[in-house]
Amino acid sequence: MRLDKRRAVLAVVLPALVLLGLTTQAWATGTASDVLSGGAVAVPGGRAAPGVIGLVVVTVVALLGAATGGRAIRALSVAVAVLAAAASVVLVAVVVIRPEDAVAAEVARQLARTTPPAARAAATPWAWLALVAAALLTAGALAVAWAARSWAGLPRRYERRPPPQAGPRGEARSAWDEITEGRDPTLGDGPQRT
Repeated sequence: MRLDKRRAVLAVVLPALVLLGLTTQAWATGTASDVLSGGAVAVPGGRAAPGVIGLVVVTVVALLGAATGGRAIRALSVAVAVLAAAASVVLVAVVVIRPEDAVAAEVARQLARTTPPAARAAATPWAWLALVAAALLTAGALAVAWAARSWAGLPRRYERRPPPQAGPRGEARSAWDEITEGRDPTLGDGPQRT
């Protein structure tokens, strides 16, 4: 089954929205060995992996380019979408695998220190759900890359028109001039209406 543009938008936008929503939840919880730390620390996804939000936005914007651009723009857009989605998987996986780093960095930020203290931490179920959402985002981007090969760009009416012709005295002619003379400027090179 071919993925049309509407389904492609859903295949990318839905996991993107879920992943963005999950960045507000705690992805890592734990404690630091620093005496000044205030006990247990919960690190939201947006702070544990701050690049994820940007990568999700890049993926969605690249989808827009793939859905509306010509052949070259489409090829570039799907490549960017796949790379950004895959990078979001990597960033979330780092938090899931090494939650201690996220907790230590958060404690260092709270205490205004340059070196993070040692920490003990665990990834939360929200982090695992974010990993699944990032994987689904990547799968959606790959599906778009496969399906976009057969998509057409925007209709011809959105293409750039050549600059207006010069008038008899060398001045530039506008669409208003054509309307004044009884021609329809939206028809372009097509047949003239009378």
